[in-house]
Amino acid sequence: MGVRASARTRRLELRLQSVEGELQELIRGGGDRPSAPAKPEEMPWEPSDDVVDETVLEERKKHPGKGSVPSVQKAASVAAEPPADGVREDEPEVPRPQPQSLEERIGTRWAVWVGGLALVLGGIFLVRYSIEAGLMTPAARISSGALLALVLVGAGEWLRRRSLSGAAEVAEGAPYIPGVLTLAGTTTAFATVFAAHALYGMVGPGPAFLLFAAVALMTLVAAVLHGRAVASYGLIASYIIPFLVHSDQPAVWPLALYGIFVSLAAYGVARVRLWLWLAFAAAGGALFWGHVLAFASGGPWDAGALAVYSLAVFAMAAFVFVISLYPRNAGDEIERQDWAAALVLFLHAFLIIYLLQIDGFGSVSLSALVVVAAALLVIATEWPAAAAAAIGAAVLMTFAYLSWQVPLSPVDLQQHVAAASRIAAALANPSAENFTSVGLLLAALSGCMGLWGTLRSSGRWALAAAGAATPLALLAIAYLRVAPFETSVFFGALSLILAAAFLAALVFLDRRLPADGPGREAALAAYTVGTVGAIAAGMAILLEQGWLPVGLALLAAGTMWVREKWPLPALSWVSLGVSVLTCLVIAYEPTIVGVDRLGRTPVFNALLYGYGVPTLAFGYCAWSLGRTVQDWVQQAFEALAIFAALVAIAVLIHHAMNGGDFYAPADTLREWSLHTLVLLAGALAAQRLDRISHSPVLSFASLAFGIVSFATIAQFHLFTLNPLFTGEPIGRGLVFNLLFVAYLLPACLCAAIALWTGAERPQWYRLAAGWLGGALIFVWISLEVRAYFHRPHLDRGVSTDAELYSYSAAWLLFGIALLLVGLRWQSRMIRLASAVFVLAAVAKVFLFDMAGLDGVWRALSFIGLGIVLIGIGLLYQRLLTRASANPPEPEERIA
Repeated sequence: MGVRASARTRRLELRLQSVEGELQELIRGGGDRPSAPAKPEEMPWEPSDDVVDETVLEERKKHPGKGSVPSVQKAASVAAEPPADGVREDEPEVPRPQPQSLEERIGTRWAVWVGGLALVLGGIFLVRYSIEAGLMTPAARISSGALLALVLVGAGEWLRRRSLSGAAEVAEGAPYIPGVLTLAGTTTAFATVFAAHALYGMVGPGPAFLLFAAVALMTLVAAVLHGRAVASYGLIASYIIPFLVHSDQPAVWPLALYGIFVSLAAYGVARVRLWLWLAFAAAGGALFWGHVLAFASGGPWDAGALAVYSLAVFAMAAFVFVISLYPRNAGDEIERQDWAAALVLFLHAFLIIYLLQIDGFGSVSLSALVVVAAALLVIATEWPAAAAAAIGAAVLMTFAYLSWQVPLSPVDLQQHVAAASRIAAALANPSAENFTSVGLLLAALSGCMGLWGTLRSSGRWALAAAGAATPLALLAIAYLRVAPFETSVFFGALSLILAAAFLAALVFLDRRLPADGPGREAALAAYTVGTVGAIAAGMAILLEQGWLPVGLALLAAGTMWVREKWPLPALSWVSLGVSVLTCLVIAYEPTIVGVDRLGRTPVFNALLYGYGVPTLAFGYCAWSLGRTVQDWVQQAFEALAIFAALVAIAVLIHHAMNGGDFYAPADTLREWSLHTLVLLAGALAAQRLDRISHSPVLSFASLAFGIVSFATIAQFHLFTLNPLFTGEPIGRGLVFNLLFVAYLLPACLCAAIALWTGAERPQWYRLAAGWLGGALIFVWISLEVRAYFHRPHLDRGVSTDAELYSYSAAWLLFGIALLLVGLRWQSRMIRLASAVFVLAAVAKVFLFDMAGLDGVWRALSFIGLGIVLIGIGLLYQRLLTRASANPPEPEERIA
């Protein structure tokens, strides 16, 4: 009664709408009905609507949510402008439908959908109950299900023809009773065929195949007639059915055939009605069903079913998302990349990984892998809008080869006991019978098809990347699994052959591709990277560990030299990548040749060429690139060269200062003194070079070196590693000893930084350098006095009166010397430093010497201090008198 009442209500509504439309046509005075606007050709997935009443459909498209608005609105919108008061006397009042109340929604909408769902579930549970209770024979159950499906589909079609409301209801998303009955019937038909074949064995694979095809075709036709509700609910129900009506011994072949035809029906409806949402839903359902099949499979026979299913759903996805939408390769650049289509194809292709595991990398699964990978490359070539599918092919082949004989199948992963150890053991010991030959096959496939696609397709950026990257990745996997980190002539020769092939392809493409062709630079860059990468791989395989960083560094320099002859923009990036790889290799083995082979010879050992050659190579790259362009790549080379030079000197110092023990702790003032001198010299050198080249890298390096050196001086030289506290021997020499290197030389370099640094550095930087230089001089003089009495160990022995007096005398003499220098060079900073020494001497005499010295040493201390202070006073008085007698010119005072 509810169904009949709803159908009658809809017929009355349509009649009322028709009468209203005719009335408005009469008011308007007649006229032609507006024609439906043409759909833009550039939107392949534009939704379509069923055509029953063109006027109703056209008005619904223009005014969604308002029912069938009379066409007089269009006439009113194009009529003459209304008068000033905004009201036209002859303008008809258009009745607006009132929104539905909650009661109406429950009665007319929700009840229909819930009733349809109840019909589907009721039929399913009735079949399940009949099985459990044994009420009917299998033949009677199947017959009843088929009869129920026919009745439901027939009732839906009868109501659709009676009410003529199918298309209007679908377009508006309102409850559509014929569609609900139809989707219930198609779902019941799927369940009936599945039960007849999988549960009772009443039909074999052949008849089941035909029955599934018939039901799928019926669903396709029904969805085209009844709208998206049938499609969406039918798709969901089709994937749920096997979980509600199941068997204790599931057969994989029926599941595979079932999934194929459900996907075929869903893709067919999506393509006919141009529903993009349904296409993606079908793709998701197909992937879900593929995982279900993988977990249900367990042998070669099941692997065949999974292979058929994987290839079938991949072919359907390729047709729906790419082949039927985009034109074939025309050689022109495409406007956009369809990344979604490429991702869908890759996810469908990835089902082959399950197949490889279940089949044990047999002939069936390997053939399917080759077919799918080749199909992805062909699609990327012939339909450039999905060129990213070539990247999917590269990832698929690489991961498939990496998982060779690795227990990653669903059954293996369910065994949690020692899963990690089993996988690690499999990775380390592959089945070598076909492992290398399959790798060569896949490398040849990807390389040849990638070159072919690069030559003819506008999507060559992805094809070239796949053609160059896949063989390199397969080579690396084969080497690391068969002969890991060993010197292998076979794999080294393969690397060099591959490099030669890439170089030949590079030259060939450079001559054949048009200069303005789309993706030309990207393709050439890909094969350039492949050439350099293959050479680097050959070096890593053939060269011993100590020569690998040298070879890579020379490769980076050689690549930059080739850029000078053949100015491809990608070559600088390739050279930078090889340089970074060189640094990583050195970081992996900082001793270059290993601790046992490094030896104890200072400077002239493997560290010299292992760090020196990369430093020179990075410097050459920076210089070569800087002659033509100064971008961030050139600055990166400058930074690498500076860093490599600093590290090279540091490791040589560390090795020499610790008797060849590379991993000894750096805890002596001897070593840190040399590091500090290197940093200070580097700060000065970078500063001078920056004034010539105006490089931001050199500017930053000079500032950074200075700050780090200041920190090491403040921490190690003055406090932590001071020989007065640590007792480190300074040597037997009075002047040329550890104090000379640790204090006097750093003080001179700090003074140079303070005096030579211009306004391009912060004021605090110059002041820090000056005061640290003064502090180092003060400590050097004091420790030299101590060394005169107690060398080589400054922490031993008792201070005598002569030693205490010597400190005061030394500070005063050095203060006077600084004062004279400051007056000579007119440097206020030097004069202030001299004042610090003099004040230190005054403080010592009055605070310490008065109490600590006895006899003549106390008298000499005060006498000497007095003479010096009076002399300083006389000197300043004379200078001030001379300055007042000869006042400077105004310009000089301003200066």
